[in-house]
Amino acid sequence: MRVRTALSAFAAVTVVGLGLAPAAPAVAAPGAVSHQVSVQAADGLDIHRGKFMTLGGCQTAGQQGIDRGHWDRYQCAEGSMWPWTWNLWTNR
Repeated sequence: MRVRTALSAFAAVTVVGLGLAPAAPAVAAPGAVSHQVSVQAADGLDIHRGKFMTLGGCQTAGQQGIDRGHWDRYQCAEGSMWPWTWNLWTNR
């Protein structure tokens, strides 16, 4: 019984530690706006298109969107929560 309880506790810690557990919704204070979103919106690049593992991959996707006429401008911003990812923001 003690081993089963210990394994259950270990599994719960592992799942939470890896970020695999369902995340609780973030509740912002009234009127509070994320700094990153406000900066993106000020530049007119307010649509998030996805996360990329490399800067080159993000830039390629951004340029392909311009070539196809999906948007006029893009920006690859370094991830805030995961610093090894790049976020693609576009103007439309």
